[in-house]
Amino acid sequence: MSRRILVIGGGASGLAAAIAAAEQGASVTVLERLPRVGRKILLTGNGRCNLGNEHLEARHFHGTYPHAFAIMQRFDTKRFFREMGLYTRTDAEGRMYPASGTAASVLDALRFRAEQLGVQMLCDRQVTGLRQAGRKWYAFCGDTQFSADAVIAAAGGSAAPNCGTDGSLFPILRQLGLTVIQPRPALCPIPTDPASVKPLKGIRVRAAASAIVDGKCVRTEHGEVQFTESALSGICMFNLSRITAMHGKHTEIALDLLPDYSDAECAEILRELVRQRGTLPAGDLLSGLLPKRIGEVWVKAALGTAHAAAGELLHAEPAQRHLLEMLRGRRFPVTGTASFAQAQVTAGGAAGQCLTKSLEAKGLPGLFLCGEAVDTDGDCGGYNLTWCWASGTYVGKQAANQNNM
Repeated sequence: MSRRILVIGGGASGLAAAIAAAEQGASVTVLERLPRVGRKILLTGNGRCNLGNEHLEARHFHGTYPHAFAIMQRFDTKRFFREMGLYTRTDAEGRMYPASGTAASVLDALRFRAEQLGVQMLCDRQVTGLRQAGRKWYAFCGDTQFSADAVIAAAGGSAAPNCGTDGSLFPILRQLGLTVIQPRPALCPIPTDPASVKPLKGIRVRAAASAIVDGKCVRTEHGEVQFTESALSGICMFNLSRITAMHGKHTEIALDLLPDYSDAECAEILRELVRQRGTLPAGDLLSGLLPKRIGEVWVKAALGTAHAAAGELLHAEPAQRHLLEMLRGRRFPVTGTASFAQAQVTAGGAAGQCLTKSLEAKGLPGLFLCGEAVDTDGDCGGYNLTWCWASGTYVGKQAANQNNM
């Protein structure tokens, strides 16, 4: 008789788990709280679904589960989807997308395969409790009860609650005795002093951005920074947001707007610009190097005004040095944390020490976790979906073959 598996959550990791378990011969039921499965998949990659990355390196992943990277190393994203009839393409930075260019193709491939395998999809089913009795597991959706030989918790984290991932599974896991590390928004904008960024709203600039915690640089990212009315955004900010969410107001963001030049080169460039444009308003000094509005705001922040003649303001070495320091590392205070509605993923979740190498909850045989339910998250670039596919597939096989383990 085939094992009965319940999968809580019909997102990326849940669908991968359901498919893997069904391929092993298990009878699988997915319980999804929304009217349809896979809503978050449709929104990823701006609707194109950045489903993986060819440059799989441990430095792109964070969290307390020590075996996460080993699980991903054994997983082949291209092959996983090719076997479902989905072809992929890879851009110059190693990011993988469906060849169709639409996230709907990814969800279709997963749904089609699950349907072919006889996976039962039950939508509008909010799991409100879990209980183990003997060798059986019971999931409760209000007054309705479902029983199974194993349960796979794949309900995601707290990010993007409009997609069904509202963190409602975490209290249930805590009630079962698991340690849940406080969920925090990740891959999201970083709030800062509005007065320092509002004048730059909508502008983008290439920079080296560093997270400074209690005066110490803990991570630097290179890429495009976007200024909003009250926050710093862009991919490099998203990759630093996990740190700022953890350390809050102990953190500052330092922006180096001239990351391609040495200190000596920057000093010479500034001297040359002063010679060439000394009679112009100081706000025009940097327009050949940076977006004009960026230059105006930086000059004003460093020298108090952008209207006086550049040569007049910068004739003295201390003034030039101060402007250079601002260009190489102006600091923005972190004033709070973005909301989960603004976040793409969750940092936090079930602590690594609560899980075995098989992603089974210690002391709770038959309960497996995957995806964002686990304290594992990645940088921008398809890394989080890689973890979802890999961990979901892994636990699906483990749950279906548990009697043989």
